[in-house]
Amino acid sequence: MNSDTTWLRSIADDDEAAALTAELVSFRSYPGEEGDVQRAVAAWLAGHGLDPELQATAGDRPNVIARLENGPGPVLLLNGHVDTVLAVDGWSSDPWTARREGDRLYGLGACDMKSGVAAAMLATRALARHRDRWRGTLVLTTVVDEEAYSIGARALIDAGIRADWCVVTEASWDKPCLGSVGKTLVHVDVAGKAAHASWPATGVNAAVEAARFVARLDDLPLGQHPRLTATRCVLGLQTGNDQYVITVPEKARVVVNRMLVPGEGGESTVAEMRALADSLGSPASFDFAVEPPFYPPWETAPDHPLVVAFARAYTAEAGQAPEWGYTGFGDANLFSGEAGIPTVQFGPRGANFHQADEWVDVPSIAATTRVLVRLALDLMPAEMEST
Repeated sequence: MNSDTTWLRSIADDDEAAALTAELVSFRSYPGEEGDVQRAVAAWLAGHGLDPELQATAGDRPNVIARLENGPGPVLLLNGHVDTVLAVDGWSSDPWTARREGDRLYGLGACDMKSGVAAAMLATRALARHRDRWRGTLVLTTVVDEEAYSIGARALIDAGIRADWCVVTEASWDKPCLGSVGKTLVHVDVAGKAAHASWPATGVNAAVEAARFVARLDDLPLGQHPRLTATRCVLGLQTGNDQYVITVPEKARVVVNRMLVPGEGGESTVAEMRALADSLGSPASFDFAVEPPFYPPWETAPDHPLVVAFARAYTAEAGQAPEWGYTGFGDANLFSGEAGIPTVQFGPRGANFHQADEWVDVPSIAATTRVLVRLALDLMPAEMEST
């Protein structure tokens, strides 16, 4: 890999990285409202000589796809999402007006993950300007809806996106991620029989039968994995009528969130729950359905060529080898676990995710850009003279 440190330092500086992140933060981009920020991303790319495509999803919320083809060779995908969670109470300044204090840039989405998107944009520009240093295809995608149902990532996959490797630029500077748990959401509908509450024995109380089921859920085993932890959580138990009536409830719904480790899936989780319901000998009936969003678990081996190359790039920039981490679910689950693209998750350093006063460390944005460029040069080298 080319070791021209001066050139690498010139591809992005802290002020430019902060300014681009601040521009992206200035667009309110809740899930469903990403159209304006995506058009701003596309305009920036077009202004730097790229030819971005707007891929339609649901409503006015396109994905942005920029393909940089540079001769025969492998394909590297850089991905980030532009949507944010809703602004919570307690911000000390306007969430959409980025505020810089020293090395910290505050703003909604500053770290999760508009700074990661900015780093990927800057890396794409650098590689476009220096095509003589690499061969292959770079694909930059900025997607919508990651904080909700991952409509954007699913649209890319449904359209047949292909790559040899993927980097999702979510914040994870201190522990680049090689995998995460998956997620399945199970709705359990319990049907009993209504009756006058003065004579409850003439009915079947769906609330009671649902409660019996919930009380036994922890008897079910969880998958085991040396680095990831499977969990189970009841998110809701809904039963009875909205208006007070003296009637035995005939319906109930239990919503169960199940975090999966490799080797587990939605079907096996439902089969375990169905067997539990059958074991209760309940007079009620139980119906099970896996509801969106579903994310398969994923993991990339530490000795995979992508990870080995990434470790070289990270070490060259950070001065130390990476300490690998494992994270919560997101779009990386889909690119790796569903599309089958070997994936690493890596982006700038920050804190207060989904909280007030979210911030990103400004120097880590440009540093992330350099790691991405180093990685691309390593994975997709230009033809070298034999020596």
